[in-house]
Amino acid sequence: MSSPLETFAGLLDRSIREIATLATDARSFDATRIGRVADIWDNNTLHLVGAACAPWPLRSRRASTGLRWMADLGADRRRLMVDLDPSLDRMLPPAGRARSVHRDYRGRVSPGVFELTAEIIDVLAHDYDLVNGSVRSLTAQPSDEGLRVHLTLATPRLFTPSTGRVSGDGSTMPWPAAPLKFTFNGVTDLRFDAEDRIGMAISHTSAGSTVTIGRSGGLQATEASIWPYDPRWYESTAGQAADLTTPLTRPQRRKPVRTSTLTAPQSAAARALVMLMNHARLVHYYPNLAAGVPILDICRVAADAGSAILAAGARRGAERQTAFAELEQRWRRVPPTTPPEAARSGPVTLRHAWYDEPHHDHDDPHHGRAVLLAAVPGADPAAPWTLASEEITQPSRFRITSTAFDDGQHFHRDGTFLRIDDALVVR
Repeated sequence: MSSPLETFAGLLDRSIREIATLATDARSFDATRIGRVADIWDNNTLHLVGAACAPWPLRSRRASTGLRWMADLGADRRRLMVDLDPSLDRMLPPAGRARSVHRDYRGRVSPGVFELTAEIIDVLAHDYDLVNGSVRSLTAQPSDEGLRVHLTLATPRLFTPSTGRVSGDGSTMPWPAAPLKFTFNGVTDLRFDAEDRIGMAISHTSAGSTVTIGRSGGLQATEASIWPYDPRWYESTAGQAADLTTPLTRPQRRKPVRTSTLTAPQSAAARALVMLMNHARLVHYYPNLAAGVPILDICRVAADAGSAILAAGARRGAERQTAFAELEQRWRRVPPTTPPEAARSGPVTLRHAWYDEPHHDHDDPHHGRAVLLAAVPGADPAAPWTLASEEITQPSRFRITSTAFDDGQHFHRDGTFLRIDDALVVR
């Protein structure tokens, strides 16, 4: 049976192998999962190094505390950790009940993510004009659970904010439409046309959610959630009701992990590895750059990092410092991001599609764009496929259906006109 420290280090090794597996062949590329796995190590690598370098009697306790701290971020984080290492299910405490509403630093109630139910839909329709809302952005990508769609609907409020928005020049302006951020999992029959993006209707049954967009668009999903990303939500009917039941105190996380004081080489090695993981998660936050991020090179540089930390921590004195200095030198060699390869006419497997409508909120103009990520074959048909991408600024046309993500599609390119039969049209 592995010790807590070995489990902690093994989780890092498994994370890097998982990222490599998702990137080895672009037909299985999952930008969201790569980002979630890499994100684990943003604020936990220092804890692992600290546990590995602690005095021997304290190592297991420090490692156990670090793993519990890591899982304390929420049920989704705990699920991801157990998915990477099932043995953690016995080691970690059950996930705490997540609050859908919390208070911000001013004491105002602020919404989190709500599971989409018939009741929540009724509440939304009472506070927001879904019928006159406009799809601001839509992202679709395959995952292990089926097609996943993120959709932001900019909706007029049916309640009146008590104050206007103060703009950058000090003047008072009306509040822009409220963004409602929907996530749909297990999506079937997606149909979206940017020319037909006004108006949304949602229904929910035990079988899932059905959405109508505009006159002829829509989707069906087995699971759905909603985040009302509205800074004035606390003034809505739902917000005022939540204010009566939400505790005045903000929920507290576990106490921060206590780590041993790291030496300069130990800290430098940990931060170099953090930078590698941050570089890997770019594919999630910046999909337009994903095809140029050298994920496999990053994974080769970071391979067996957890085991290497254990080995370096097991040394003593000057040998330990030298070992961590060598790790820092190895991990600081972040391969550069390169210009992404453009998709050519021919066979493709679409892995990501993103449409963003031009809008102007909070004094900042946002230019519309469309981003596509696709797996494409190389000269050797038996070799793994690679990732290619397209970014079109201010597209005049964007239409997509769920069949665009089917295997065996053919990509047509004619100048700035991109097409997968009738399943995807971008110009």
